[in-house]
Amino acid sequence: MVKLSVSKAARMLGISRFDIQDQINSGKLQTHEGYVTTDSLRLAYPNASLHSEQDKHIQKMQQIKDDALYKSGSVDAVHAENEKAYVSAIAALKSKLYKEEIKNQHYEMVFEELSERLEVLEACCHSQDREALHKLQGWVKTQSH
Repeated sequence: MVKLSVSKAARMLGISRFDIQDQINSGKLQTHEGYVTTDSLRLAYPNASLHSEQDKHIQKMQQIKDDALYKSGSVDAVHAENEKAYVSAIAALKSKLYKEEIKNQHYEMVFEELSERLEVLEACCHSQDREALHKLQGWVKTQSH
């Protein structure tokens, strides 16, 4: 049998001191040396929970912990989704970069081939066309670098 002050009993039950005092005055709640017992509280308030404040504090802390773990799991899920999105975006960019590198290599080969063909053409052409071909070769070389 645990003895509680009227104030503490009221807090535990979530009611006012005056409600408990009314129960005492009406004889529905027994006191012992100015204290109420948990047994008499259970009789007067059979549906009430008589958890101590410490129990309530522990329950509240457990709820905070559970909420934090849940949120932590949510954050982990968001991070995992973001990571998948990043990996997908990086893979797409790598693929695009590879295709552009292949195109660039092709264009370099085209410019080299064009330069060689212009040299052959310049060697075989009439003297009046050589200067124009030479200028064209110079332009191609500047564009390919």
